[in-house]
Amino acid sequence: MNSETPTAAQPIDGQSMLTTTSLSLLTLILLFIQIAFTWPLWNNSHNYPLIPLIGLKLLIPAYGDLFSLIILGCTATSLVIENISRMAAKLSPRKLRNNNLTQTSADVQHNRQLAINRFQILWFILCVSLGFLILTNQHRLQAWAWQILLYGICFSAFRPANSLKWIRRVTISIYFYSAISKLDASFLQTHGQVLLDGTLKLLPIEIDLSESMRTVIVGLFPLVELLIALLLCFRFSRRWGWRLSLMLHFGLILILGPFGLNHHLPVLVWNAFFLLQNSILFASVNFQPDNTRNDGHQNKRRREYMGRIAIVAALLFPATEWFNLCDVWPGWGLYASRGAKVQLYIEREALKNLPPEVAQHCFTTVVYPDHVRLDLFRWSFAETHAPAYPEDRFLTAVALATLQNYGIKDRFLYIHSSTAHRWTGEREQIEFSNLKALQRFASGFLLNTQQVKSEVEENLRD
Repeated sequence: MNSETPTAAQPIDGQSMLTTTSLSLLTLILLFIQIAFTWPLWNNSHNYPLIPLIGLKLLIPAYGDLFSLIILGCTATSLVIENISRMAAKLSPRKLRNNNLTQTSADVQHNRQLAINRFQILWFILCVSLGFLILTNQHRLQAWAWQILLYGICFSAFRPANSLKWIRRVTISIYFYSAISKLDASFLQTHGQVLLDGTLKLLPIEIDLSESMRTVIVGLFPLVELLIALLLCFRFSRRWGWRLSLMLHFGLILILGPFGLNHHLPVLVWNAFFLLQNSILFASVNFQPDNTRNDGHQNKRRREYMGRIAIVAALLFPATEWFNLCDVWPGWGLYASRGAKVQLYIEREALKNLPPEVAQHCFTTVVYPDHVRLDLFRWSFAETHAPAYPEDRFLTAVALATLQNYGIKDRFLYIHSSTAHRWTGEREQIEFSNLKALQRFASGFLLNTQQVKSEVEENLRD
């Protein structure tokens, strides 16, 4: 799958460094743009319940989050400067000639190693700060944030050529697991139909498709992703996989954009990122092997070993989503609809307990005329500018926090719909209208379902 091994290692390493630097800079641009668009989610300037990923009772997110956010911003800025400087030096013909005249081969290799060390340390710090921010609020485990975290592990653990190799594997896994997550009856019946409607909306004429034809067309969506993953795995087909991926993401930008379904801008930015990233990673079929010799440094060997363990785990863990272990987004269930669902209904008489900024996201339904349904996703977009984390554990925690914060007590109806059967789309439903019963149900999740916002406010008042 690799090209023929060249005789000289240094030019290969230099090219790998340039490619890694380009991808690093693109990843940092994605980080800055996405955090800017979802800024309230990261600085806690919202009223949406704050649910840590694990029980962090000893931490105060009001302070820990702010410190981590500052570290994240400073580190990312330093990396941007580092990457731009490195690219400018690499692409400047005059500086390149001067270096060739004044530096020996050993000097060039030494400078490259120093740059790699600096690069890896900065990315490690960024990963730690981003990981802490996700731990203190699982709402931040957006799919793009998880992707950046995995890329950061690759950048910080491996030398340039190896980091590109592992990032390519992560990218292929995204297409593979995303395709598998949509190969079910639920996608054919729900989200897939929405995507098809967005596609038909772009056409200049109205087309009336039969139900069977709509199902066939919707079924092609995950098959295209699966084909991309397969084509990208092999050298002889990689360029076709790259081209097909460009068509996919360009099509998604049109379908999800203002002329289609009019989704939020961060979704379009993420698809644009894939257009550029895939061109960096897969446009060339001749990947540069890592010919740099291992200097035998124990810390470097340990770092690469730990990096391999982390990335291999990240590559395999999404498969456990098929058994309801891995969450939907870390499992790359993108646009999938099979996951468990949560609905929260509040009695009309208790609606006055909700503040206006929450009550405006309630609406009546025919099924429960004595209740109003609180749309947890619309509320999330309004408060944080980001979609709610689509996991029943998180949504149950949000529902529970809402009932506790606004004194709803037992004047509610909570409905939990299980993960849909892959081939029939059927779900099992359970209902709760008692707060203590809902608390017992919430305690059954493996990860945390308790908010910390009220605890923080008490600490600040003290």
